Amino acid sequence: MKSCLTTILALSTIASIISPALAFGHAQGILAHSIDQPLNPQSYRPNINTDITNPSCQEEPQARDYDNSHDTQKQPHHSPLMSASSTSSSSHPDSILQPIDTSPPLPIFPRRVHPVSPAHVHARDASKPLPTNKFYGNWLVGDAHAPIWTHPYGLRWDSLAGGSWFGRGSSQQGLSISHIDDSSKAFGPWDEHQAARYYLNPFLVSMGVSATELTSTHGMTVGDFGEFGCTMVMFPGEEREAGRAEAPQQSITVPVVRGMAFVTGVYRDLTPRVFSNILVRTLTLDSVFAASGEGGGGGGWVKYRFLLENGVTWLVYAKADPGGAPLRLELQGQGQAVATSGKFSGILQIVKVPVGIMGAEATYDQAKGVYATKGDLVIRQKYINSGTAGYRIDWTLAGDTTAHFIHFTLPHHRAILTSKTTPTKIELASTTKGKMIAYQGASWHLLEPERLTTDFLPEGWSDLVTQEQLHEIRRQAERDVHALDFEAHTNLDSMYFAGKGLAKFALLCLVTKDVLQDTTGVYDKCLANLKKAFQRFMHNRQQYPLVYDTTWKGLISSQGLEKGAVADFGNSWYNDHHYHYGYFIHTAAIIRHLDPKWNSSEINSFVHGLLRDVANPSSSDPHFPVFRSFDWFMGHSWSQGIFVSLDGKDEESTSEDINIYYAMSLWARVSANPELARLGEVMLTIARRSIQAYFLMEADNENHPAAFVRNHATGILFENKVDHTTYFSPRIECIQGIQMIPATPALPMIRRKKFVQQEWDGLLRARVDQIEDGWRSILMMNYATVDKDAAWEYFAANWNVPLDDGMTKTWALFYVASQRP
Repeated sequence: MKSCLTTILALSTIASIISPALAFGHAQGILAHSIDQPLNPQSYRPNINTDITNPSCQEEPQARDYDNSHDTQKQPHHSPLMSASSTSSSSHPDSILQPIDTSPPLPIFPRRVHPVSPAHVHARDASKPLPTNKFYGNWLVGDAHAPIWTHPYGLRWDSLAGGSWFGRGSSQQGLSISHIDDSSKAFGPWDEHQAARYYLNPFLVSMGVSATELTSTHGMTVGDFGEFGCTMVMFPGEEREAGRAEAPQQSITVPVVRGMAFVTGVYRDLTPRVFSNILVRTLTLDSVFAASGEGGGGGGWVKYRFLLENGVTWLVYAKADPGGAPLRLELQGQGQAVATSGKFSGILQIVKVPVGIMGAEATYDQAKGVYATKGDLVIRQKYINSGTAGYRIDWTLAGDTTAHFIHFTLPHHRAILTSKTTPTKIELASTTKGKMIAYQGASWHLLEPERLTTDFLPEGWSDLVTQEQLHEIRRQAERDVHALDFEAHTNLDSMYFAGKGLAKFALLCLVTKDVLQDTTGVYDKCLANLKKAFQRFMHNRQQYPLVYDTTWKGLISSQGLEKGAVADFGNSWYNDHHYHYGYFIHTAAIIRHLDPKWNSSEINSFVHGLLRDVANPSSSDPHFPVFRSFDWFMGHSWSQGIFVSLDGKDEESTSEDINIYYAMSLWARVSANPELARLGEVMLTIARRSIQAYFLMEADNENHPAAFVRNHATGILFENKVDHTTYFSPRIECIQGIQMIPATPALPMIRRKKFVQQEWDGLLRARVDQIEDGWRSILMMNYATVDKDAAWEYFAANWNVPLDDGMTKTWALFYVASQRP
């Protein structure tokens, strides 16, 4: 279960921080020309049913600009602490990021206060819907001392008595910064295939932002929550004692934004202190920079080089507010540098110089002084015409907005970035997603050349399924509808397993109607049974009904409120909502497709509640956070909710991740909501690229170490480490198979034939005949992608083939038969 595994995995990271030896457990995209005309703690244990009753370095198509009309306006801000932080821009009439609904959740969902209260949240944000699965979530729970990762940097707030968690002394009070190069990653045990079971990034404190006034009693608040970041404020303990924690007179404000090149602290009347656990070999004031004119220093800017004992250089830039004295730092021992120029109000920025990159300092000199305070997601109708999927990220800038703003990109960004942005030579390693390259430009235009479109059945199935196969599928459907107990497979105490049961019966009904065109009563019986089972959940009368949590703002299972945090895989603590609710939305879409008039108003309200919980597109909806699960910077979802995790958020099942966006698209299509349907397709398209780049590893994958690529699938991908395992089993069929369910028409969209063949040859071929439970059925449905005849023979020739609990034999036969050879 999640609690045990989280503890074990957390201990691995603690060990890695203390000593890496104790650790437990890029292809750049094509830059294109610009054109003026716009283009039109979880766990998965699938119950076994034995009762029949780039990843690669391939070139991408050139991306074209689709919105030359946009010009990001650069407005200087006197403070980076924004009064509101918008995740998505839905104000433009052409935006598809429109609210699904804005009315209160249905009365059938009782209101409950969550037992976990948000920690350190600024008062102005406390009553708003709170992010539960965002990368900065560790700062909202527990004591807020677990690290977060903006990429490329890791950040940790330290304020414990006696120094940090690890007893580094009183100098380490403030914001610790970590970044390690690929050569310092720690690897886990090696298997017979010479593959490392895991790798991680020890959190080594290279630099830290602090002040002499920040002692072990100092405080922190976090707020301005958005899709791409938040804002933290640190202040002396005396500010809290004086009742000024929400508006301190002395503070360091840090905008925390995905991909930020500089760690920026805006000081107010404090004495700066910069610390390092790696220790400082030399501290040098760049007198040439300070004396230079525009394009260098001047104007009150100072620049220090911190050469650490590991041979890595970090830069500190600082500029006092008008009338303030220039910052002067002096080493005190090797662990810290303290301002000798007195109290300081102004900007201090810290940045790592990549080893061996000529010209990096000059680029940083040009970029210093400007920084992002947040990002806004923009998706307009004209970005997704002509079969494309375009979106934009606008970075809101503060500081010296005349400087050359740079921001770090990941490999999947670079494959589709248009010429609105230009690359620099600055490269730093990410923790788990390959090389990051800094690009110049405050507005990112990203264009997927092909938007995935979805349907209920595989494309072209009628030309692929033979008459003999249809005959066998018909016989099996009759057996399944008459023999399987819909009630027993869906009236369960788990939203996850109940959802899987409903979805498998929905697919059974879909085949009997749309494939077999049944008129013998089999379809009628199937649909009647499905409606009866689904209605229990639509009326919220299941064993553990959903409740609306008024603390964090979301729909959660009541089971965890009665039985504890890990009940139903942590659903009540916001784990896995996109996995759980995706099955229900898929079921509802099939029901609406088969019988459009059935309980139209009730099913609408129920499904929209689930969708708003997982993928609310707009901050105009005051009852749910925006995009709870999906990370628009990373291109995939995060599974972990309001648990403390020393390795950050994680994702285990990419196939269940895409299932929610596939289901969302289908539901929107049958519900006459074209904007939502297109949004689901855009998210599915983005997730495909990200999953293929970071989760499903072909042999030439350059985003993970070669020793880990031999595992083919990542297992659990955290922000800070990748562990080739699952939360429920170390069996290879479980680790690989959890990336294969549910088998729907969306699955082959992310699992390329090349990958499936490599994974089969490398890991699964030698194992499959030894598997005696339902996991074999999962592997064989996946194998149909490359050998449908062998997969058909497995299912058709075995009368009592063991099945996964989310599968009927009818659907298995049809799915296999409908695959393209």
